Amino acid sequence: MGMMRIVAVFLLFAFSCGQSETEQILEPDIFAEANFVTLAQIEEGSYRTETKEIGTASFSQAGTVVTLEIRLAGMTPNTAKAVHIHNGSLETPGRHWNRGSFYASCSELSLGRSWNKLFAGDVGNVPIDADGNGYFTLSTDLWEINSGTANDVLDKIIIIHDRGMDFAEECNPAHVHGAEHSNPKIGGGNIRLISPVAQVDQVSISMPNPPKFTICK
Repeated sequence: MGMMRIVAVFLLFAFSCGQSETEQILEPDIFAEANFVTLAQIEEGSYRTETKEIGTASFSQAGTVVTLEIRLAGMTPNTAKAVHIHNGSLETPGRHWNRGSFYASCSELSLGRSWNKLFAGDVGNVPIDADGNGYFTLSTDLWEINSGTANDVLDKIIIIHDRGMDFAEECNPAHVHGAEHSNPKIGGGNIRLISPVAQVDQVSISMPNPPKFTICK
């Protein structure tokens, strides 16, 4: 009996010292996805979508955190591909998605740390291995899925660029965004809700072209 009592006390202690309800890892409850296809430029600002599938972008939301997983295939080996979320369509991509804000997202907090990228839609660089495959993941509380707010990623497009880029450098107030930033769009996909729920109407975000962004650090 003495040993059983000791074990019972130990188990009670172990459970009471475990994760609190707010610290427990939440399971995602809503999902979105984009299937990447190759893009061929027709003329400036106009593209033709092709049937070759080159990967996926999978979005999931648990609580206030959205996680993105990107998988690419058939890329040029040993390179990096910059990825952004854009407004517009694959045929006529718009500017980088910034949730309608005129202010840079550089100093906004993402999960308590500085986002350090100019736009909320600046995703990052996907490293490509020797076999032409790439994997990238990112979690942030700057995005939402099916909220119907300006933070909602649904009905946006996600674009793969030919080269990687220094995202943090864009936040330097002395930085000049010039012709050297030309980075061909080689692939993209439409971000669509895949959870079996009704999609909330999306807000219309109007942005000037080009927008006059303010670097706010």
